[in-house]
Amino acid sequence: MCLNSKSAHNLSEKMLPMHDNSGFTLLELLISMVILSIIMIGLHQAMNTALSAHRQTTDRQELLAQARYAMERMVMFVQETDQLEIPAADTLVLNERVLDTYDNDTHAYRAEGDGYLDADNDHYGVVNEGGVNDDPVDPISFSLDKSEPNNWKLQEQMPNYSTSTLDDFLAPKVLCDHVTTFSCTLLASDLVEIQLTANDGENEIHLKTRVKAIYVQ
Repeated sequence: MCLNSKSAHNLSEKMLPMHDNSGFTLLELLISMVILSIIMIGLHQAMNTALSAHRQTTDRQELLAQARYAMERMVMFVQETDQLEIPAADTLVLNERVLDTYDNDTHAYRAEGDGYLDADNDHYGVVNEGGVNDDPVDPISFSLDKSEPNNWKLQEQMPNYSTSTLDDFLAPKVLCDHVTTFSCTLLASDLVEIQLTANDGENEIHLKTRVKAIYVQ
């Protein structure tokens, strides 16, 4: 049986492979995956950069807040003290006279105080007289705790006003971590220069001020 040319042509058309446009070829799929991977890597790097910048900013703000708080504490006490002493370049000692944090009669600490300065133990309105029957002179100190070589701490030590013992102090309170430099210089009997530098490895804060002690004679 012979097929004419028209029948042969129709048969060949039926035998030709059909191209399916309904899906991706393997090459197109691989290219899509590569492009998606590049986009994901870029987004990951951008997120890491943003998170690192946010963390560094947060760490710097925290370090700055600590350093400022420490300076503000020292400035407050220096301004109100009647006696200044710098036994070492990184130690500041003075007499406290401005806080009212506990009841002078019951010796119980309370936020609202009792209306008398803590240093006014005898309620005479004058603090730190220092006599036998007068208020004892209770010094406070600011100094560096160097017990951790990689993290020096500026600490404050307050007297314990609930006792009459001069060398009875509260536990030291850390004001600032990562301190690299803390120095005090007595420029005059009533004028002190304070410098404080803190560095956590990524951020450095340097503060410097001069404070006048208005009650020093």
